[in-house]
Amino acid sequence: MHQSDPYTPTHEAPRPPAQVLRAWRPAGWATTATTVLLALLVFIIAFVHYNSEVDNTAFHPDESRWLNRAHYLEDLLDPFGPTWNDQYLTRGQPPVGSYIMGLGLVAQGRDLDTNRAWDYRRSGEWNVANGTYPTQDDLHTGRRTNVFLGAVSVAIVFLAVRLLSNTVGGLVAAAILTFHPLQSWHNRLALADTTLTLTLAALVLALILLMRRPGWFKALAVGILIGLGGANKFTPMALAFVVAGFGAILLAHAIWRNFQRLPGTPWYRAIPGIHHVAWMLLSAPLVAGATFVAVYPFLWRNPIENTLKLLDFRQNEMDVQARLYPQFAVETTGEAIRKTWSSLAERWSATEWLLDRAGLDGLAGTLAPLDLILAIGGVILLGVVILHYPVKSGHLIVTIVLAVQVATIVLAMRTDFERYYLPIVLATAVFAGTGVGLLTQWLWNAVAVQRAADRPARMARPAGSPHGTEVTGS
Repeated sequence: MHQSDPYTPTHEAPRPPAQVLRAWRPAGWATTATTVLLALLVFIIAFVHYNSEVDNTAFHPDESRWLNRAHYLEDLLDPFGPTWNDQYLTRGQPPVGSYIMGLGLVAQGRDLDTNRAWDYRRSGEWNVANGTYPTQDDLHTGRRTNVFLGAVSVAIVFLAVRLLSNTVGGLVAAAILTFHPLQSWHNRLALADTTLTLTLAALVLALILLMRRPGWFKALAVGILIGLGGANKFTPMALAFVVAGFGAILLAHAIWRNFQRLPGTPWYRAIPGIHHVAWMLLSAPLVAGATFVAVYPFLWRNPIENTLKLLDFRQNEMDVQARLYPQFAVETTGEAIRKTWSSLAERWSATEWLLDRAGLDGLAGTLAPLDLILAIGGVILLGVVILHYPVKSGHLIVTIVLAVQVATIVLAMRTDFERYYLPIVLATAVFAGTGVGLLTQWLWNAVAVQRAADRPARMARPAGSPHGTEVTGS
């Protein structure tokens, strides 16, 4: 391990095996232009792919509820109005997904006066007859909103994974996220899950940028993204404490190093200044919590008590869902792990979808688990990189954050609903793409080193001598 503070500049940066992180070095304008063009290209491909089936995707009753709440955007102007009273819909769903639906409708020329909320206690016929089914214009407008946001997520994942590995890795990650059938399906529905994917993807990129060039603007962006993620789906809020815990470790390390360098120094002189990245990471819970409350007027009257109400409501709702849908119930963590593998290695797989479209039906089923296999390999290769490179590369914190997000979903799983797997799909794309990128970079560097070693030998051969033989005197 390196004996310097990970945020103290040194004359020579430590080198991992085969200089695998060459992409971390500052890029010239030509490289930057190429990266931007590739990000735009993967965005266009993803947008076209998602949009191609919007009109043919079957209606999901939850779309009615998210479109019904599009008026939340307008109701932000009346934060103490009836919308934010203590009631079922206000407790049951955080509002960011509703805001996004509202923004999508307004941006595309629609108003916020939509359908009534779908009633699951009634039949489909009753719901249609009583105005809970959205108009086709509203439905397709909400879906196109997610098509756009889903494509933005793909471009962000490409940029993030390229920083963690190389361009090849970024393209692999983008391909997995683009063509994963579960992600594609949800990006064609007017639901809130695409917004969560976008938030988590942006968080990964923001963490990498923060670790490499610390700054308070980036730190605020990290906290705000976590808060927005929590105000969309509750689970990302736990990531604020993961980020802060990482910052606490860096702070303790910095203080210890300062004591080592200056024996006998007063304790307060050993504490790093406010511009140390540790303080920026430690701010995550405060910024995330403030963001969560700020965008959720229901919490304004009593933030702590009402937040506890939300958590209690969510836990009860998950228990009720397990009872109402016993065919989807998950009893143990082991069962949750098995269902996760079955879902993402057998039911939904980007590899299987791509091979099937390429006409390789025989291989498609056999290689369906390749997404997860590549992701597991990526985690292993990330472990190698983490052991040989300082924490400021961003690899360690991204690995921890995504691993905690996946673990939180699996450990808390009580019902086997497909939307719960979407953050795991994102983690799969990031880990798999990073692993492929690191491996190709290692191979590329190994070939370059071998060629450099062979060059002097070739130059030393006399003209006309047979290849691989040495000419000696008589």
